[in-house]
Amino acid sequence: MHSTSKRSTRHILIPLGVGLVLSLLGDQTLYTVLPNPSIAAVAGVTLGMVGVLLGVNRLTRLVFNGVAGTLYDRLPRRPLMIAGMSIGALSTACYAFAHGSVVMIMGRVLWGIAWSAIWVGSNTIALDISNDHNRGEITGRLQMWFLTGVGIASFAGGMFTDLFGYRNGLWVSTALTTAAALVWGLFLPETRPAKLISRDLSVPVPSSKKPLPWKEALGLSVPYLALRIVFAGILASSTVLWLSQFTGSQLNFRNLVIPLATLTGGFVAVRVLISMASAPLIGKLSDRIPRRWATMSVVLLFGTLGMVLMSLPVVLPAILGGLMASATTGGIQALVSSIVGDRVAPDLRSRVLGIIFTIGDLGSALGPSVGLSLIPVVGLKAVYMGCAGVYALATIFSFWYALREVGVQPAISN
Repeated sequence: MHSTSKRSTRHILIPLGVGLVLSLLGDQTLYTVLPNPSIAAVAGVTLGMVGVLLGVNRLTRLVFNGVAGTLYDRLPRRPLMIAGMSIGALSTACYAFAHGSVVMIMGRVLWGIAWSAIWVGSNTIALDISNDHNRGEITGRLQMWFLTGVGIASFAGGMFTDLFGYRNGLWVSTALTTAAALVWGLFLPETRPAKLISRDLSVPVPSSKKPLPWKEALGLSVPYLALRIVFAGILASSTVLWLSQFTGSQLNFRNLVIPLATLTGGFVAVRVLISMASAPLIGKLSDRIPRRWATMSVVLLFGTLGMVLMSLPVVLPAILGGLMASATTGGIQALVSSIVGDRVAPDLRSRVLGIIFTIGDLGSALGPSVGLSLIPVVGLKAVYMGCAGVYALATIFSFWYALREVGVQPAISN
């Protein structure tokens, strides 16, 4: 798709975004409440197993991101997206039904397959409907929808758990994710240019013989890996523990008592609001100043400072740091996808995205188990300072790429 009007872009992004929001309910419920020992007991798993469960879906994606990338480079987007959402609904049903680790692991594997299809496809669609002049803005808006989903799903997951109980709350999430598959079936249009579609997987499309641009894929994997280790790995699985050091099992504010699960979901929702606002702004800025790697280095530096503040055992600086660091998440992801759109031929973009997401998922798969294992040994402060160190290394790497970027113009146009 060479260009799209603002109206037609909205016509695609709105159903895409609504589906993303609803798809995340089951997954974010687990991240929000399952690290709580009392909730883990209801699910029939130990706290140590929680770390494994929160990472196994990402291990699954180490295989299926590549599969999804290949399929999206060859086939229409729409049926693959609907299939992915349907599998996602089935995975949430597994969480609600399971008592013990076996069915829970099955559900997490299914969610890994589903999210590979959903996320590689969503980013590919964003690149389909963008061009060199608005790519950062459109990928930023996709990230805004994704982050809206994280915030709403985290808050709703905690609230559903407190209102209906752990299992019944997950059945509500199952119904809503099923509704998302219907939304995509009714309203999500096809965005893949017909000339690039090969329905016979044994026959490559003509231009697919070009070699994959591994240099671009591996370079972009560095900031994405840092993001996934820190936010999707360690912070997502430890936020309830991080907040509990300030509030205990509940927050008492005047005559209001807020349970820890709801408080955690609410804080994640507020944090995500900042990420939502920053993602399209950072993306649009990178369209105006065509130095996306320079923008990346500044964003990562800001996140590094935020993580340092989060490690402090003082409530106000720590909360401020959490909000600062959150402003970087959507921007980094939008910049990564935008650079793929700038530098990679259209028929190879999904596979490059699959490579980047696979490397990122390796970090986020290890993050929960590493973080939850280290916190009892070295404490939250040391673990969060380690996260700041990861971001600092990615900042240096991105600055080095930014220096090489000066004077280079985008190589690929839609």
